[in-house]
Amino acid sequence: MEEKETEQRRDPVARFWLSLLRGALILGLLFYLLYHLTNGFSAEMKTQTVKLTAEEQLLSAVGTVVRAEVPVRASESGVVSYHVSDGEKVKANAKVAMVYSGYAESDTVARIAELDRSIDLLEAAGIDGDIHVSDAADAEREITSRLLTLSEQIGRGDFSSAGESADGLLSTFVRRDTILSGSGEGTLATLSALRAERESLAASLSGGSTAVRASRAGYFYSYADGGETVFAYDSVGKLTPAEYHAGLSTMQAASAGTVGKIVLYPRWYLLCPVREEEAASLKAGGTYTLYFSGSGERISMTLSAKNAGDGEVLLVFSTLEMPDSFDFDRTQKISIVTDTVSGYKLPASALRIVDGSVGVYIRSGNTVKFRLVEVFYESGAYVFVRTDTEGQTLYANDADPSNDIYCKGLSLYDNVIVSGAKELAPDRIVN
Repeated sequence: MEEKETEQRRDPVARFWLSLLRGALILGLLFYLLYHLTNGFSAEMKTQTVKLTAEEQLLSAVGTVVRAEVPVRASESGVVSYHVSDGEKVKANAKVAMVYSGYAESDTVARIAELDRSIDLLEAAGIDGDIHVSDAADAEREITSRLLTLSEQIGRGDFSSAGESADGLLSTFVRRDTILSGSGEGTLATLSALRAERESLAASLSGGSTAVRASRAGYFYSYADGGETVFAYDSVGKLTPAEYHAGLSTMQAASAGTVGKIVLYPRWYLLCPVREEEAASLKAGGTYTLYFSGSGERISMTLSAKNAGDGEVLLVFSTLEMPDSFDFDRTQKISIVTDTVSGYKLPASALRIVDGSVGVYIRSGNTVKFRLVEVFYESGAYVFVRTDTEGQTLYANDADPSNDIYCKGLSLYDNVIVSGAKELAPDRIVN
């Protein structure tokens, strides 16, 4: 009797564990069925649509800028106030800056610089010389010509030249209006007032002032790094890699009193030393696109020379392009576009070999098919395949013709299986 009561007391515990076990079995069965219905959690099939892709092949290098440069030096030291912008074209003997020796308040110097610019514009108009009514027609024609030139310069993004043209246009407007007014007294009075104010401000400075003029005509830049004369501009195309490195080792900082430089000609060079094998595909006389990391510019340049020596090649690029926003620092990090690859870009992991032929699996509706590819370029984890791969019959060389399968080449907009393809086997191919 006591044993029977003990069994009855144990029944609720047994029933609890039995129910728990049944629940676990049911859940396990559900997970098992779900796993196989979805072909396994890690076997989810993903596809990539085939598209035509173009990719540039880049060669990274460091280049040195070489231009026909003449340093501009001041005879006195002091505060420099520039009268022209970087990249602005100037004539020989043009005033490019003023140097104020001794102590000078920055506000006063800035005001004098403004006055100098206004005085230069009025003097360029020629209002303090002989003025004739017949000159009005010439001024009108000059205004029309300058307007057209200014429009063209702005249209092609040559803003440094446009600034110079705008100054010339303003001077011509002043000259024409002075002629048409019948008297230049008002304009002359303005010029006299500007000169008087400038003289008064200059006299208030504790030191003297000296004009800095361009020794040659060209493009003015307000900085110099001492490398202006390291490489001879006229013979830069003959430099060897050894001569290039030797020249760099002699480069020093700009000498004291240098306030800028004049670039004589628009054509400039970029010297790039690279390993001989890296330059194998580059041809002298060819045109290449270069990316400049400093300014973000993309410039088309001609490979003027390709000089080899000691396992290195010195690439000498040249161009006439002078973008307004370009950073002309002596040393430039660049990327050279050596070639452009065009084709179908696919993950290398999607490639499969079936009966000795390279191809990929594609998904067409609910059907999996095999498409042949011809790889012609590898780029890291990706490959480029041709767009015109011909089809062929697989398993045609065995003794069983019943398993022959004709497979086409990969086509545009096919959906290539890029994951989940490990579970696919040749005997599951459906054409």
